Amino acid sequence: MTIIHTLIVVASIRQRYISQLDVKNTLLNGDLQKEVYMAPSPSVSHNSRYVCKLKKALYGLKQAPRAWFEKLSIVILFFEFVFNSHDFAIFY
Repeated sequence: MTIIHTLIVVASIRQRYISQLDVKNTLLNGDLQKEVYMAPSPSVSHNSRYVCKLKKALYGLKQAPRAWFEKLSIVILFFEFVFNSHDFAIFY
């Protein structure tokens, strides 16, 4: 809630328009930095000795939110936004 309050205050002081964007499946788009392996789903017939190497983050992985935020940050910084010094989840 602190982020939302800060955003509203800054927008109000600077007389800016605020908009919101909800993105579905965002956690599925992050690139993994480390190798992550998992057992295939029980519904898939497979040899029990094999595992799957993930190329992208899956919903539910601990790395998924971090991987997605890193990818989002790269795009936002490309458009010359900068991090807020008090909260790195806010760009201006």
